[in-house]
Amino acid sequence: MTVLQAEQLCKIYGSSKSVQYRALNNFGIKIQEGEFVGVMGPSGSGKTTLLNILATIDKPTSGRVYINGKDPATLSNKQLAIFRRRELGFIFQDFNLLDTLSMKQNIILPLALEKMPAAEMDKRLQAIAELLGITPILNKRTYEVSGGQKQRAAIARAMIHTPSIILADELTGNLDSKAAKDVMESLKDLNQKIRATILMVTHDPFAASYCDRIVFIKDGSFFSEIRRGANRPAFFQQILDALSVLGGNFDDLSRTRHS
Repeated sequence: MTVLQAEQLCKIYGSSKSVQYRALNNFGIKIQEGEFVGVMGPSGSGKTTLLNILATIDKPTSGRVYINGKDPATLSNKQLAIFRRRELGFIFQDFNLLDTLSMKQNIILPLALEKMPAAEMDKRLQAIAELLGITPILNKRTYEVSGGQKQRAAIARAMIHTPSIILADELTGNLDSKAAKDVMESLKDLNQKIRATILMVTHDPFAASYCDRIVFIKDGSFFSEIRRGANRPAFFQQILDALSVLGGNFDDLSRTRHS
């Protein structure tokens, strides 16, 4: 089943009277249920614009996005807010956790917004916390836990309402190599054990090596795609080779983490 499909996406910034910048150029992507897909490209290639459009935060100049067959552009602002809350899960580089809340309260926030019964919230919380190995930190505050634990809590919050797709933006960007490995192992576990569908934008070849396939974007257009076999270190090398062909400025390549 196709969870997300984007067709001929174009995004042009600037009016016809001013200098125009084309951030996306007829870009298309299709993601099936249970896939773990990475999007990579040099700085300024259109990755963030693409993610914002897929997240329904921004609208394309032309082209269409379908999530579970529904076009979010046809929804009213109120309908879109509900659609985004129910269908999409978000993971950010800077965690976006609320310091005034405990880890538990941060994670169940999407369920609280839906006014879910407390017993059901607790049942879901325990299941996702156990899967991600964060049960011991549920009553702690953000300043009492490590960066890796914060990001796993953020993953739990993104997953707890069982969205159709998780959209992750540079989720290892603020983590050291050990924490990044732990977080990516956790995300891969979610993908394999509960068939979570994930789209991840990243600069980091190490993080990307956990994906099933990588879509490369350059100058707003589709550039190439590679798929992972059984061997992750071999896929990691394939990603490095593809990036060298792609060219451009990759902020994080100088501190690439080896598996």
